[in-house]
Amino acid sequence: MKPLVTILTPTYNRAHTLPRVFDSLQRQTFKDFEWLIIDDGSTDDTNLLVKQFQEKADFRIRYYHQENQHKFITFFRGIELSEGTYFSPLDSDDALLDDALEVLVEKWKEINDKQNIVFVSSLCQDQNGKIVGDKFPEEPLICSIFDMRYKYNVKGDKWGMGKVEIYKKMELNLEKLSGKGFIPEGVFQFQFDTLGFHYCINKISRIYYRDENDEQSLANQFYDKKNAFGLAENYKAFLNTYSSKLWAHPVPIFRNLGGYLKFSATDQRGFKKTISELKSFPVKVLATLLYPVSKLI
Repeated sequence: MKPLVTILTPTYNRAHTLPRVFDSLQRQTFKDFEWLIIDDGSTDDTNLLVKQFQEKADFRIRYYHQENQHKFITFFRGIELSEGTYFSPLDSDDALLDDALEVLVEKWKEINDKQNIVFVSSLCQDQNGKIVGDKFPEEPLICSIFDMRYKYNVKGDKWGMGKVEIYKKMELNLEKLSGKGFIPEGVFQFQFDTLGFHYCINKISRIYYRDENDEQSLANQFYDKKNAFGLAENYKAFLNTYSSKLWAHPVPIFRNLGGYLKFSATDQRGFKKTISELKSFPVKVLATLLYPVSKLI
């Protein structure tokens, strides 16, 4: 019998943090879920550790090992392997509050299909119990990701649960992105706004551990030049999703255009490629005008 929920954890050399993920899943009050672990080429004892988890768990654990492909590609392999109706990504160094899955599943049961909801979003706290970022101004707040950030000014990490079928509707050229290193999640997350709305609640569900000294943490090296390809793709995805917002919200469009031009130049894409991959004519014109400046940054 297939589970209602799939929890996906991509992992790379995280045998030292996976136990707290497992422990938090073992404590869940909702049990109709599977834990899908995709090992992205670990060289530590992750495989042995997972076997120990499988022996102790009161829920299903599936484990796959692959050559290193980085988190983004691994994430969408997880989508393909998922057997749940609902889907939540959970990082290999985080944890959940005991009732996190129960709360999110119950919210999905309350949602009417006519509301066109694609994701239930909740709050996160750090390991010291402090809320990460801002609360939502009302509950439930039904809005796009764009409005969450630029209309309601809600910042900070959020966590939640979507539907597998929604992720499968996203248009991504995974072959083009494969082998390119770090790809920010915005490359696919912005597409949520083309498919429906977020249903936001002020319930804390995820514990985000701030491992500031962990050299493996991508959060600490996000804007590295070595990530230029992925960063350019991220800014491009924003511009191609939200170009219609140019006149109403010019500031975020210009900021993302600046980022796109900067990292496209770092990635040595060239003028023709940089401009041609933008879908909006007004944004193309702006990019053409600003392109010479980007070469000086």
